[in-house]
Amino acid sequence: MGNTVQPLRSSFANADLVACVLTSLPDFHCLASAILTSRAVYNIFRQHPHSIVRAVAYNLVGPALPQALRFVRCQNAQLYSRPVDELLGDDDIENNPAFSRRDIRSLVAVSNTVQELENLFSLRMKNRRFQTSQLSLAESTRFQKAMYRLTLFSAIYGIESPRLVEDDSDEGLELAVEEAQNLRKSFFSCFTTPELREIQRVDFFLRGMLAGVTGHSPDSRTIVDWAVYSIYAAPGDVLDLYNEVTTLPMDIEWDDEVDQRFWVGFMGIPVASVLDDRKEPHLLPSDHKQPIVDEVIGEHDLCSQCKSDKGLELWGPSNWSYFRANPIFHAIPHLLKGYLSLNNADIGHFKSIVQETPPEQLIEGLFEYKTLAYDIWSKEDWLCEQCLEKFMREHLHLWYVGQMIKQGLAIPENCWYGYNCRTQTHRLAHAKKLNHWCAPIRGDAPP
Repeated sequence: MGNTVQPLRSSFANADLVACVLTSLPDFHCLASAILTSRAVYNIFRQHPHSIVRAVAYNLVGPALPQALRFVRCQNAQLYSRPVDELLGDDDIENNPAFSRRDIRSLVAVSNTVQELENLFSLRMKNRRFQTSQLSLAESTRFQKAMYRLTLFSAIYGIESPRLVEDDSDEGLELAVEEAQNLRKSFFSCFTTPELREIQRVDFFLRGMLAGVTGHSPDSRTIVDWAVYSIYAAPGDVLDLYNEVTTLPMDIEWDDEVDQRFWVGFMGIPVASVLDDRKEPHLLPSDHKQPIVDEVIGEHDLCSQCKSDKGLELWGPSNWSYFRANPIFHAIPHLLKGYLSLNNADIGHFKSIVQETPPEQLIEGLFEYKTLAYDIWSKEDWLCEQCLEKFMREHLHLWYVGQMIKQGLAIPENCWYGYNCRTQTHRLAHAKKLNHWCAPIRGDAPP
């Protein structure tokens, strides 16, 4: 059989229809596939390349396209440490409407990162029941504009920018830091106060992600410093850390060649200075309506078990994957019953299995080993952190035995004292000889 695809007739109606279809495509991969279907389609694209590419770019990025394009063009042009009036503006999309191939590649990369961050932001700040963004168009536009603006700030005035240091003396460094801070303040002075609040909200969200993946409190000095440094380096790195996190607290590495004075207060100091000039508080009160999100879905939902009002802090199947950003995830060995966390023989293997298991699979797996006391608990429940921690504590040892069996490992005879056995903590031979991942039938519980 021959090729059954009919050639496109070159009428104005057909050409206009094809052009309309091309401008409605969701991304550049679809556009490339479409224009390769026939020479006629390709020729129509060649008649309107700029308008079609711009339309597809808008479909991909959305209303924040001017901010996204400003970021990629400033970064690609390496406009590091320039005064804000020497940077390209949001209107560059009108001044230079033709998109280069480099523009397109950069837009695709950064928009994918920002969209993934929006999905996580929506899950934590808007609606915990969906893993894809549930932000309204207005909310999504605010989030994305703020993220692109923060990313632009990081790219131009962050770790890639020259240090502006003429000498290595303390006085020379102080002058360079002062110049850098003046440039940063000028950048943020261009935004309205509501826009600054949205950028602050995005920064708060990223700091919360970092707190989880590093196993620290969001307010600890360590995580505050690390969050500032990460924004100084690149906000997209936060997503990489989140996606690569293990159950062990991640090591925080600093670039020793960067003087601390260049990144401490990287965003906070200039934003605070701008707000001071406007007689505005540095931060909104915690009980104040927060920026970006207009309405929180399920804000006062109750825990399925204890009925506490936890709202977005409840855990269920749709947000179990985000549990990797919860400090409890980094402390799983300490949730084990009795003295199991000190078991000389098995604790290393237990940690490795937990480390290799995505949090959503681990929590779902625990429900396969429910004890009678938890018979009415369901994996569809929405649990507060305290109830989820309690459930994990009561079932982790059973789940681990199940994992060993699935691996084909032999389970030795149970120790009479089970997980409460003290000998397992200091006699390796005893820890290896008997199974301690079981309930005790003798002895007392640990104090």
